[in-house]
Amino acid sequence: MDSPEVSNEQESMRLRVAFFYWGACLGAFIVLVAIAFSFNSSLFGNLAFFFYIGAGFYLSRAVLRKIIEWHPMYNTLYNVTSDKLKFFFLWPIMYFFLFMRLGINKVL
Repeated sequence: MDSPEVSNEQESMRLRVAFFYWGACLGAFIVLVAIAFSFNSSLFGNLAFFFYIGAGFYLSRAVLRKIIEWHPMYNTLYNVTSDKLKFFFLWPIMYFFLFMRLGINKVL
């Protein structure tokens, strides 16, 4: 009886789709911040803060896992956690530069 092999490979995500998810999160965050500033509302300010944290978590779990594969040599606890924390807290900037690098790598 043959047992199905368990694969450690995860399905990958196209760069365009990952960019769309990032853009949607960024657009929603900008809208929430604009509403918070235009109405001077602390409710929308708090909502924007929690959305920022939630979007960082979502992008780290749903997008980052599918577009980056860690090389075994660099798959250390320090390297992985420091990069994941950077992408979690600074997601608007870090994903933009990641997509630029991946796009340049794909084109060149």
